[in-house]
Amino acid sequence: MSTEPVRPLRRERRAAALAGKRGEPRRAVRQPRTFGIGLVSLGALAAGLVVVAAVLLLNGQPKAVPASVAQGAAPAGIPTAGFVLGNAAAPVTIDLYEDFQCPACLAWGTSVFPSLTRNELAAGTAKIVFHSFAFIGQESTDAARAGYAANQQGRFWDMWATLYANQGLHENGGAFSRARLDAMAAGLGLDTGRFAADFDSAAAAAFVSEGATAAQAAGVDSTPTLIVDGVRFSGSGYAALATVIAAAAP
Repeated sequence: MSTEPVRPLRRERRAAALAGKRGEPRRAVRQPRTFGIGLVSLGALAAGLVVVAAVLLLNGQPKAVPASVAQGAAPAGIPTAGFVLGNAAAPVTIDLYEDFQCPACLAWGTSVFPSLTRNELAAGTAKIVFHSFAFIGQESTDAARAGYAANQQGRFWDMWATLYANQGLHENGGAFSRARLDAMAAGLGLDTGRFAADFDSAAAAAFVSEGATAAQAAGVDSTPTLIVDGVRFSGSGYAALATVIAAAAP
């Protein structure tokens, strides 16, 4: 009676085991940043996207600032008044809810905001009203406080652009540390003493708290959320937004 050779069978087992060891683990798919569900944001964006944001959001030439932070500026030629960007008398209002640490907010700022600025905001058809919805972590709260403090000196939208130009690749990873926020304020030419006092004020804390309360009352559970004349924008991309604005305009 013949016997099946053992050696080839062992080789096959070893080869199969080695192939299993070489297999790469599957990567988890990251979901959009949503409040209260525990999901993570779209994912860390590549460093190149931050550089693109510094070009597309800033609408001006970057200047040297302390602590290696990039400097932003409000879009040239667009009126600003507090947290409003655009003609205050514009017939269409876009309520914009954002968290400065949200990668999806940064992506919106690079892909949609420039076209919206060149067209509807420049034409006076629409205006943006910013609302803070700081829920990702402590640096979200601190960035919102920085926005409030800059607004006390009439420079909110400059700080808005600067914060997104400096968004980190990791949430709560130090991009919006107090030292860096102070450096951003200095780079914008703000009165740093007044900035620090406003940042630490009870009014700044109330601004953050009231923003979260307003967002939840409006049913906002993710960022960025746009509400166009009271109706939540459910589309994506500039073309869809422009269509909604055109329909809402008188």
